[in-house]
Amino acid sequence: MPFNKRLFALTTILILAGCSSTPVPLGQAERLYDFDHQVHYTQTRYSDESFLVSIDSDSYAHFQQQSTFLLRHAERLCQANDPVLTIKNGIQDFDRFPQKIRPFQPNLLVWIRCEKPKSLSIEMLKNTGDNSTAKP
Repeated sequence: MPFNKRLFALTTILILAGCSSTPVPLGQAERLYDFDHQVHYTQTRYSDESFLVSIDSDSYAHFQQQSTFLLRHAERLCQANDPVLTIKNGIQDFDRFPQKIRPFQPNLLVWIRCEKPKSLSIEMLKNTGDNSTAKP
């Protein structure tokens, strides 16, 4: 085998080995960053249906992006299932013109559970008051 072919084979093997990643074990926190929303967060996966996400506290103005990220991320984690979010800590108050200095806010801590989608029945639609999709 000529030198160029050996070098190419060795380079290809090293590149492919560098692309592989090992999954984080269940119950172990993983530190991540979302470039679209500029959000630093820690995610702990307990199962395919259960996650704990902690979004790092940031500026008051950035809270809306963090909230949007959380909803999109929960949808991505649950895939075909419905995400159920339980907020444990970190909700910020909103004052357009605050009169006092805002205290440091804790991280937004959310428990995400993925549940199988439930089919909507006509009775459920009647109970919500939205009969636009119900057939007589």
